[in-house]
Amino acid sequence: MAILFAVLFLLFGGALASLVLGKNPLACTVSAASTCAASLLGLGFSLTVLLEGATLTATLPLPLPLGYCIFTVDPIAAAFLLPAFLICALAAPLLPSRMLALERCTAYGRHGFFFNVTVGGMVLVLTAADGILFLLSWEIMSLAPFFLLAPEDRTAKDRYSGWLYLTAAHLGALPLLLLFALMCAESGGTTFMRFAALGGWSSPGLLFALALAGFGVKFAMVPLHVWIPEAYPAAPGHVAAVLAGALVNLGVYGLVRVIGLIGPPDLWWSYVLMAAGGVSAVLGVLFALAQPGMKRALAYSSVENMGIVCLALGAAMLAAQSAAGYAVPLLLGGGLLHMWNHSLFKSLYFLGASAVNQSTGSTRISQLGGLQKTMPFTGKCMAAASASIAGAPPFNGFVGELLLYMGFIAGAMSARGTEAALIFWAGLFTLAGVAGLALLCFTRLYGLIFLGAPRSSAVPHGNPAGPLWRTVLLTLSLLCLLAALAAPWLFPLLKPVLYGFVLSLRIPVDLPEASFALASSALLGTAAACAGLLALLGLVHLYRRRLLAKNPPEAGITWDCGFRLPSARIQYSGGSFAQFPAQVMRGFLRPELETPRLDERGEIFPRSAAARMEAPDWPTAVWGRLLFQGTAKAAETAKGLQHGFLNAYILYMLIALLAALVWTLGWS
Repeated sequence: MAILFAVLFLLFGGALASLVLGKNPLACTVSAASTCAASLLGLGFSLTVLLEGATLTATLPLPLPLGYCIFTVDPIAAAFLLPAFLICALAAPLLPSRMLALERCTAYGRHGFFFNVTVGGMVLVLTAADGILFLLSWEIMSLAPFFLLAPEDRTAKDRYSGWLYLTAAHLGALPLLLLFALMCAESGGTTFMRFAALGGWSSPGLLFALALAGFGVKFAMVPLHVWIPEAYPAAPGHVAAVLAGALVNLGVYGLVRVIGLIGPPDLWWSYVLMAAGGVSAVLGVLFALAQPGMKRALAYSSVENMGIVCLALGAAMLAAQSAAGYAVPLLLGGGLLHMWNHSLFKSLYFLGASAVNQSTGSTRISQLGGLQKTMPFTGKCMAAASASIAGAPPFNGFVGELLLYMGFIAGAMSARGTEAALIFWAGLFTLAGVAGLALLCFTRLYGLIFLGAPRSSAVPHGNPAGPLWRTVLLTLSLLCLLAALAAPWLFPLLKPVLYGFVLSLRIPVDLPEASFALASSALLGTAAACAGLLALLGLVHLYRRRLLAKNPPEAGITWDCGFRLPSARIQYSGGSFAQFPAQVMRGFLRPELETPRLDERGEIFPRSAAARMEAPDWPTAVWGRLLFQGTAKAAETAKGLQHGFLNAYILYMLIALLAALVWTLGWS
C-alpha cells in the first residue's frame, strides 16, 4: 500500500505546487509531470493486484470526525483503477500544450490544481473502505471537474454547461448521503467491513434504489444523463478524455460495490438494471445518430456504452439468481471488458475531436468535410476509433460484445422455460440493435467529417495536430488494436474480479471452469481472426501502393450526369444521413423534421429552400418538467416566508425547536 500513498502524494503534491505557481506556465508542466508519474506508478500497482488477486488494506492514523481513513485495494477496485491510470497517463501530457494555446485563459495553476485533484479524487473513491471517507472522496472527485470545464469561459453556453454539471453532481450526491446514513445507522459503524458483516438489511430495496439514483447520475443512466451532452463538448480535449474514459466508470464501480455490501439482491434488481441499461443504450445511440456536432454525438455515445455495461451487470446478476452460473463469467466479464475498451476508444475519439477543433475552429458537421486530405494522420486515427466504437474487427470494440452475445445465449439456454429466458433473449436483441445503430452512427460521423468535400472555408486551412498529440493519438489507436489481439490474455485478469463480485452477492452459484475455457477459446479464435484480417488488409494496402506507383492517379472531373457546377451542398448532410433511421425510430427519438416542398404551381426555377432535422433530448425535457419546474414553483411559494421581519424568523426557529423536541420525545 506504500505505492498507493506515493501515488496520492504525487497527485496532491503536484496540485499544491501548481496552485503555488499560479499564472506561471510552468504550473501546467508540473501538473502534467506529477500526474504522469503517479499514473504510471499506479498502473503497475493495479496490474500487480489483478495478477495476484490480492486484497491490500491500510489505515492512516488520521481519524475522521465520524469515520476512519481506511483504504482497501482488491481486484474489483484494481479493475477500475487500471483504465483510470492508463487514460490519465496519456491525457496529462497534453495539458500544457492545450492550456498554453488558449488566448483568454492564464489560470494555469488553478487548472493544474483541479486536474490533479480530479485524478486524486478518483483514486480515493476507488480505494476508500469507509462510508464517510467514500462520501468525502466522492465530493472531491465530483466537484473538481467543474473548474476544468470551459477554461476560457467565453459564452453563456459554456457557463451553463458548468453549472448544469455542478447541479447534477450535487443532486447525485443527495441519494448517496441518505444511502450511507441509513447503512451507518443500521450497521452501527461506518466501515465497509461492518456493512458486509451485517447479515441482512431491513430495507435492501430502498438502499438499492438510492444507490442506482446516486451512481446513475455519474454513469449517465437515462434520464439522469442531463449533464453529459453539455459538459463533454465544453471540456478541453484532455479533460474530456478523463471524464469519458475514467470518471464515468466510477458510477458503475459505486453501484457494484454497494450491491456487494447490501446483497443478496432481489430478483427485481436485475430487471431494473437490465431495463435501465437497455433504455440508456437505445436512446443514447439514437440521440448520437441525430446530433449536429461531433462532441455531442460522442457524449450520447457514452450514454449508450455505459448503458451496455449496466445491461451486462443486470444480466450477470439475473444469471446468478437463475442458477445459470455458466453465463455469469461471459456476461460480467464481457461487460467489464467493454468498459475497458470504451475507455480507450472514447478517449481516442475525444482527443481527435479536440485536434479537429484546434485546427478548424469547429466540430459541427455542417462546417466540416474532407479533413482526411488536410489532416491525414488524425483522420486515420479517427477511422480506427470509429471502427472500434462501432464494434468492427480487428479493433477492440467487438471483443466485449462478443462475450455478451455468448452470455445472453448461454443464459437463455440455461433458464429455458422460464421468464428469465425471455429476458435474456430481449437483452440479446437489444444489444444487436444497438450495435447496428452504432455502426450507422459512426459511419455517418467519420464519413461526413473526414471524407467528401469541405463544407466551409475553414477546412482547407486546417493544420495537422502537433507531434505530442500525434504521439498520444497513435498510442491510443495501437492500444485499441492490441486490446483486441491481446483479449485472450486480458480476460484472465478479470477472473478474481468475477469471483469476488459473485461472492459478495451471497448467492449460492458456481462459476464453472468450462465457462472460462469457452470465453478464452472464443477470444483466442477472435484474436487469430483479427490478426488474419489485419494481415490481409496490410497485403491489400501494399498491393494498392504498388499499383499506384505504376499508374499514378490523375485529377479530373468525375461523371457529373450533366450537372457541371458541383459543390459541397450536393453531399449528404448530417440531417439527411440520419433522416431515414430517425423516421423509422421516431417513436423513440421523436425528431423534429422540416422538409421543403415545391410550389404547387410548378415553378420552373424553384426558390432556394433548406431542410432541418433536430432531435431534442425529450427525456431531459420530461425530467426538467417533473423536477425543476416543481422545484421552481415550490421556491416561488416559499418566497412568502422571507419577508424581512425578525419576529417572524424567531417564530420559525421556535417552531423548528418544538418540532425537534416532539420528535425526540416520540422516539424516546
